[in-house]
Amino acid sequence: MTSPRPRARAARLYPLFVLLAVLAIPRIVLAERVIAQGDDWQVYTDGRVAGFLSWVHGDGAPSANPNLVRDGQNENVTYPGWAIPTEPHSDNSAGTVNMMRIRSGFLGNQLGLGVRGQVTPWTTVTGYIQIWAFVEADQRNKANTNPLDARQGYAKLEGPWGSFLAGRTRTLFSRGATDINVLYAHKWGVGFPNTVDNHGPTQGMVGFGVMGSGFGAGMIYGTPVLGGLQLNVGIFDPVTLGGPGWNGTKYVRPESELTFERKFGQTGKVVLFVDGIYQKIYLTGQCDSSVRLCEETVEGVGYGGRFEVGPFHLGVAGFYGKGLGLSYALENSPAAADSPDLRLRWSDGYYVQTQLVLRKFDLFAGWGIVRLFRTPLDQSQDWNSAITYQMGINAGIVYNMTPNVHFDLEYFRAADKWRLGESQVLNCSAFGVTFNW
Repeated sequence: MTSPRPRARAARLYPLFVLLAVLAIPRIVLAERVIAQGDDWQVYTDGRVAGFLSWVHGDGAPSANPNLVRDGQNENVTYPGWAIPTEPHSDNSAGTVNMMRIRSGFLGNQLGLGVRGQVTPWTTVTGYIQIWAFVEADQRNKANTNPLDARQGYAKLEGPWGSFLAGRTRTLFSRGATDINVLYAHKWGVGFPNTVDNHGPTQGMVGFGVMGSGFGAGMIYGTPVLGGLQLNVGIFDPVTLGGPGWNGTKYVRPESELTFERKFGQTGKVVLFVDGIYQKIYLTGQCDSSVRLCEETVEGVGYGGRFEVGPFHLGVAGFYGKGLGLSYALENSPAAADSPDLRLRWSDGYYVQTQLVLRKFDLFAGWGIVRLFRTPLDQSQDWNSAITYQMGINAGIVYNMTPNVHFDLEYFRAADKWRLGESQVLNCSAFGVTFNW
């Protein structure tokens, strides 16, 4: 019997970690409104509300391979892929997908509230809380309520010495790649909708060359910006990988990001970044290290940059690491490790995104791919058709009616490929409007 397909497990868990796709951007200020002002303090708010018509059509999840035989028997293997329900069909083929839904979009609906004040002549303090909400009901059940999601909540001190943040916020690994996805493609859109019957934010390009940075409880120190160069180092609450079977952690997880930003001319800008992640994971209970692995190390590095000149914007990013999964760092799914040896799989990803800003219109197009590399155990299991890659292509247009009202029309092509040749292709289109403040 084979282990569950990595992508299907990730799809079932997606509402729990949603990007963790995925993905408010606190250092990218979309808007901010001061609602109260004192001598040394101010109260401000920011947020957004949106709705999108999402239509997905294409291949159903691959069915069992009729030519796959092991020990004289046809192997009963299924390939759920993105696990999207298919239209009725009478044969054993995968069938087709044809579904519509009203979705929340890549960033979801948000309401942020902050308080900022001067605590010394050279130090300011900020307290910020951000709540997310979704427009669609889970599993299309109108009677289901949508609970609020406390996505961020932190205190931050800033001064000439740098900054220090404590609380829940975005993690540092792959933050630069996620920024590219937001700034140049899906800030006002959808991207890949993932499993249509789930609820919550969609994926954008996360899982298609973008390793979503996600959110976590942690502490971050940022150095002062010197000549455009800044280093952020942080420690975060460790994450278990219970999906593959690694249920133990001990110490906080270090992450870091080094950035360089330089403007040139009237409209030019270059931004470069490199980031990293490291965490030990363990098997709980009794474990004989002479027989099997009792501990492993999740590690990864990300890199890339943004280039802007006039109306043209280009973003390029990549990552490489072990135990990261397919969609976000420390993905809690079987994609991170084989079974039953639990050896972590290496993966890499590449992402290119373009944007052309023409007056009130933003035109964008991009491509990305993430690849999962087989372990020795994977190579020995001819009946286990592990996923090989996920590739996505996006294109669309945004009409910025005002600085706060944005109409989005877009297309996304998602392609999965498995080791034994199975594949799934979905065509996803979306239209909607966002109001931000």
